Amino acid sequence: MTELEQQLLTAFEALQSAYEKQHQEWQAAYEALQTMYERTSAETAALRQQVSGLADQVENLSRRLRK
Repeated sequence: MTELEQQLLTAFEALQSAYEKQHQEWQAAYEALQTMYERTSAETAALRQQVSGLADQVENLSRRLRK
């Protein structure tokens, strides 16, 4: 193998390693975002249910005051 071929191979291996590292970091970030999204969605659903319950209570109190 010539010196140029060796340098090219070394450069290619470095690029491949960097790509694999970046890919793993992106994968970890994606998984973290997916977990955050799922948690936020569940929390949003719970909050909507609470708001709906509170709105019902306000409506009931409003009706009582009108009587």
